[in-house]
Amino acid sequence: MAHYINRLPSIRPVSFIRTFSSSSVQCAPRKSVQEANRTARRQKLRAKSREEAGESMKLQDAAQILRAVEVANSSSAYEVAIVTKFVKGSAPPRGRVALPRDARAKAEVILVFAEGNTAADAVASGADFVGGAELIPEVLSSSIQPTKVLCTPALLPVITPKLARFLGPKGLMPSVKRSTVVDNVAPAIRAAKGTMDWKGDKLGVIRAPVARINWPLDDVVKNVKAFLAAVKEGTTPTADGPLLKKRPSTILSVYLSSTRGPGIQVVDAV
Repeated sequence: MAHYINRLPSIRPVSFIRTFSSSSVQCAPRKSVQEANRTARRQKLRAKSREEAGESMKLQDAAQILRAVEVANSSSAYEVAIVTKFVKGSAPPRGRVALPRDARAKAEVILVFAEGNTAADAVASGADFVGGAELIPEVLSSSIQPTKVLCTPALLPVITPKLARFLGPKGLMPSVKRSTVVDNVAPAIRAAKGTMDWKGDKLGVIRAPVARINWPLDDVVKNVKAFLAAVKEGTTPTADGPLLKKRPSTILSVYLSSTRGPGIQVVDAV
């Protein structure tokens, strides 16, 4: 038996090769976990470098470039994205602004919960829907889809139990803090028609349309600066004491884009 084994031909290790016609494919060794992690880190660094090397320019120059991109879409909008200092877990920033020129493509749909003479004043002031508790089912069924909701103090306890969970997540529930619970509805309706609500996402980034592509550049610049001033005022904490003359801004960076155009960082906006 021993003599038979010694005469066996020697076996040499070979690579795993599969031959297909005239070409050969060799199985590559599997990457280790450490090497995969290093590759992922390199990809993240390259992506960060590309982001930091993005376009940045003055506001008027950015508006001109985006206008050239949207030459075939004159009804497109200029949009801003504002990155703010945001503490994780805090409420998203929000506010309301009256821009020098209204940039909205559609008019506001104003719903007013009021009765008696106040309801008549609301109709005369141009409210789209006016009424009392009878309008609640239409709101819940989305037959009425308002963009602004006002209410008198007398009707607030009536609508709150049924509409708070429906209108609250949309930012439409009337509240005293937001000046949407009023007795004098006429000036509130005029303000609602001329103001725009803004709100940040869960990371504190605020996005909003601020102008139209076919506007003069001066109007675009005025609207963007007015919006930035409102966001800065709404997100910057109050000064602590009379010696603090200048409050630090919470705006980290500002990007201007269009409906189909790229996002361009604006260097003279903060």
